[in-house]
Amino acid sequence: MLLPLLLCLLVYHDVGRYEFVNFDDDLYVRDNPRVTEGLGAAAAGWALTTGHAGVWIPATWLSFQLDATLFGPGPAGFHRTNLLLHLLNVVLVFALARRLGLADPPALLAAALFGAHPLNVEAVAWVTARKDLLMTAFLLGAALAWLGASPRRRQIVGGPLAVLAMLAKPAAVTAPLLLALTGLGRRSAREGGTPPTARRELVAAAPWLAASAAVSLATWRLARDEAFGAPVATPIGERLAAAATGVFRYLGKLAWPHDLAVRYPEADLRVVPVVAALAALALAALTFAAWRWRRRAPLAAFGWGWFLLCLLPSLGLVQGGQLPMGDRYAYAAGIGVFIGVLGTVWNAASGRGRRLALVTAMLLTGAGAWTARGQATLWREPTALWRHALDVTTDNDVAHLNLGVLLDDAGRSEEALRHLQAALAIKPRSETHYNAGNVCGKLGRAAEAEKHYRQTLRLDPGRVEASLNLGALLGGQGRLPEAREALLAAAARAPASAPLQYNLAAVAWLQGDVAEARARCAQALKLDPEHGGARELWSRLQAASP
Repeated sequence: MLLPLLLCLLVYHDVGRYEFVNFDDDLYVRDNPRVTEGLGAAAAGWALTTGHAGVWIPATWLSFQLDATLFGPGPAGFHRTNLLLHLLNVVLVFALARRLGLADPPALLAAALFGAHPLNVEAVAWVTARKDLLMTAFLLGAALAWLGASPRRRQIVGGPLAVLAMLAKPAAVTAPLLLALTGLGRRSAREGGTPPTARRELVAAAPWLAASAAVSLATWRLARDEAFGAPVATPIGERLAAAATGVFRYLGKLAWPHDLAVRYPEADLRVVPVVAALAALALAALTFAAWRWRRRAPLAAFGWGWFLLCLLPSLGLVQGGQLPMGDRYAYAAGIGVFIGVLGTVWNAASGRGRRLALVTAMLLTGAGAWTARGQATLWREPTALWRHALDVTTDNDVAHLNLGVLLDDAGRSEEALRHLQAALAIKPRSETHYNAGNVCGKLGRAAEAEKHYRQTLRLDPGRVEASLNLGALLGGQGRLPEAREALLAAAARAPASAPLQYNLAAVAWLQGDVAEARARCAQALKLDPEHGGARELWSRLQAASP
């Protein structure tokens, strides 16, 4: 067991020095005071009830809060915990392979392939992907408990672990079916007693379907209204076609992990109808073959079933917050492929064939670890990560957007604007227009900044910061009525914003309306007593009082 763990450490040994990524890490951890302030009674209550970021993931929030308590709000502790969870999962993969009847050599190789596969780098090196690591740990623990001979232990230990997996990430809603599938795998472990049947295993796992249904409903209700969820409904036929081709895209990445990116654009994932039809036929044929030959090749059947069930919630059949494709979605699913392929080949071969298979698998594992190490280094800091994404994908507006934001923060505003303009040429998002407006403002291009802010508000009228910046821009040009109009529209949506109340007070002061200026300034100070601009303006207003 030591060699797979050492291989993982070789790939991820410096992960504690990696930075946060400007892609959900800010939303989940870096700029989330509910996490960075650490674990406590109030924080735990928030974790159990919040729908922050459009998901219900209480187990993951609690793990983040515990990290902040133990290691502080910096990225190091979060990254190191991700690595520890990955190492735990490597051990659990080995244990599951052995419990399913694999000999030590293929079980060790399955664990090593899982631990050092390039496709799994995203889940380990990205703080936000904690959901996948934690979910997988609970799923593997549940599967191991379910393989136990005692029905009582299966229900007392395996079922609750499956529920915890759902609370770490809703993609684990297929856990009851995974438990039933794992129970069928006891046949490959050559256990005594009554042989398992699909009906008996489904009945045993049925009590946990209620938890799965509840998590599914909560997740759907949270995600359906999110901008990143499904703002435009996709016909079921298109979703089925995308799901069928998606299965083989992930299989292709597992077999040949090249051109991996933090974000895959829609342009690279277009579905050709003929290819989709062929993929659907191949998917049906493989699934039928796995079921038909489940007694002769139980590990192959288990591996294919595990792969499909883990992947199913992320294939877009039910529209929600998932991206069209993400490397991390294959983190748990790939376990089935590793165990199924290595176990089946090992059992089918003998003597020299096994030695040849063993050497081949070792060479592939070593090559994968080398590639994974290179992929992991891209996650050290986000600029390299987004540049790589642009190198290996087509028309990636999100990569242009995030790289533009980073370059602007680094003071390279001209270069930042070029990337933001490239992103807008691909897809005009409100967030991109907003950032382009900020950069144009810094560069003194007031007319362009105004245009971008107005376009931001046309696409997303609720983006208060765009109204605030537009009002400040217009006010600076002496266009006070227009500035007031923009700020009032924002204040109607966010009346508790101290900066908005202050800016309205400043406009009223410049227009000579002292009474409104005083009322707005008092409101700003009530919302934020430490607001410097409001305190200074209040002093002026007091001095100007008759």
